[in-house]
Amino acid sequence: MNPTKTTFCLDCRALRWVEDWNETGDERLAIVLGPCGHVIERTARLEWAIPTRERARVRLVHAMPERERVATS
Repeated sequence: MNPTKTTFCLDCRALRWVEDWNETGDERLAIVLGPCGHVIERTARLEWAIPTRERARVRLVHAMPERERVATS
C-alpha cells in the first residue's frame, strides 16, 4: 500500500493531498493541493528540529557495563 502525502489547507481548513509541486525561486516550493486546487508555498530546504533541554522529553539512562547482565526469560 502506498500512503498518500497530505498537508493542511488553510483556506479549506481540511487535510488535502499534494497533486503537484514546482520550484518557484530560491529554496521555495509552490504546492498544488487536491481536490481544492489551492496553492501553498513552503521552503524547500531541510529543517531539523533540535530540542532544547527545557523542552526535551528525553530521559537519559546510564549504560550497563558488560559485567552487569540482566536475566531475561
